[in-house]
Parts: sequence; C-alpha cells; structure tokens
Amino acid sequence: MRFIRLVAPFVIMAVLVSGCGGKPAGTAAPSETPTGTPAPQETVGISATTAPSVAGSSKSPTAKASTQRPGRKIKVMVLGDSISAGAQDEVMNGYRLDLLKKLPAYAIDYVGSYKRGDSRLADKDMQAEGGACIHATPCNSTSMYEETAGWITAAQPEVVILQGGGNDYCCGRNDQPDSVVIQAMTDWINLIFKTKPGVYIVVIGMTDYHYGYKDWIPKYVKSQAAAGKRIAFVSYDGVSTYDTVHPNIAGYQQLAGRIALVVKPIFDKLLA
Repeated sequence: MRFIRLVAPFVIMAVLVSGCGGKPAGTAAPSETPTGTPAPQETVGISATTAPSVAGSSKSPTAKASTQRPGRKIKVMVLGDSISAGAQDEVMNGYRLDLLKKLPAYAIDYVGSYKRGDSRLADKDMQAEGGACIHATPCNSTSMYEETAGWITAAQPEVVILQGGGNDYCCGRNDQPDSVVIQAMTDWINLIFKTKPGVYIVVIGMTDYHYGYKDWIPKYVKSQAAAGKRIAFVSYDGVSTYDTVHPNIAGYQQLAGRIALVVKPIFDKLLA
C-alpha cells in the first residue's frame, strides 16, 4: 500500500484521479477527494436513523449492559475504504480501538480477511482497504461488491459497519452522475442483506463532496429502517481530519463515539 499525505483539496483531487492500490498488509492508502467547502447534511442527530428494532437508549454507550452474557462475543465486520481502515500509521487502528474503549461491557469480535492495527489493538481483523470502490472498474484497489458475498459468508458477521463510495468517482469518473454511485451503494446493501438476512448494517455517511450522493445516504437509510430493515446511519459531518477527508486521531475518537451510540442498542438486542 502507498501512503500519500494530502495537504490541500487540489492535491487530494490529484490523488483521486491517479489513485493508490494494494491490500492493507500493514498500510492503507488515502481514498476520497473533497471538492470544496463542507455543506450541511440532513441528518437526525449524531446517531441519526435507526431501525425500529434497534431503537436508541438513554443510557451512556459506555454503561454496562445488563443483558451481557459471559463469553458471548458479537461479530462485527468493518467494511469500507481507507476512511474505515485508517490511512496513516498513526491512525492504523481506525475507529476500532476507540470503539472497544467506548463499549467495554461488550465482547466485540472483529472479523474479516484483512489484518491492520498496532500493538494496542489485539484483534486486528477487518475488511477495509485503502482505495477500495463499491462497484467500479477500473478501481485503484478492490471493487468490494464482487467480493462481499464471499466475505460475509466466510466471516458471518452479526453487525456490518459499512462505508464507501468516494473511490467510485476515481479514475476519470469524477463528473459521473451521482445516480451511478447511489445505485452501487443500494446494490451493495441489498447484497449484504441477501447474503445474511439477519445481519444489522450501520452505514457511515459521506465526506463533504459529491453532495448528491452524500445527501442521499441518510435519506435512504431512514426509508429502509422505516420499512423494517435492520439498518442505521452514522453521520460523518464535522469529523476532524488531517486532509479534509481522512480522520485524524481526534476524528476517529469522534467517529467511534457516534458509532457506539448506534451499535449499543443493536448489541443489547443481539444479547437479549
């Protein structure tokens, strides 16, 4: 994997076009490209939209769960691109270590065929990769749609924390209609549910560019949750980054806190 420190939006755009590939065997590459000043995103608070079956809790996400079962691990797959993987060595744990710290009462078993993390993170399993696309050819790295059914079947996650789409605009596709990536995300979510019908999906929002796609995500998740699907949304708005796209240390702490609020009621449901 290659690391490219992005210092300005126009440099980021150059990375998006030129790309960076390879699987995260110790490193992950930057993946998304902003196109201007962040705009407000329509969300429903930090935890945004959750399905009726995983309604939110007023308790702190770090509070001990009364339904916890000794030895009962919850299988969680982190699935996405470099935003999920952690693009630089200093953030190579992504949000995974911080999420464990936010939810100490739960035994989280990260699953996936990739490993990435430092010595602080004992469970390094994940399915996130720098440069990965949802469903695009050519792609700077893996086109995830084609591999996802196999990943889900092999790992059997109970919760999938999903994020992607930015790299689908790469490789000369920066000006393609948002509808193309919207369809890719729709197909991807449907594929996961088809492969493992009982799974819960938590979708992380988009960074501040390609606003048609970014603004569609929470609306779609809300509509699917209202229809009874086991799906929830986590906003990416305002997350602290080192290059306007990829979270820095503080950003991953923020993101972990938001994810913890959404997955805690899901975990309680699984342990009930």
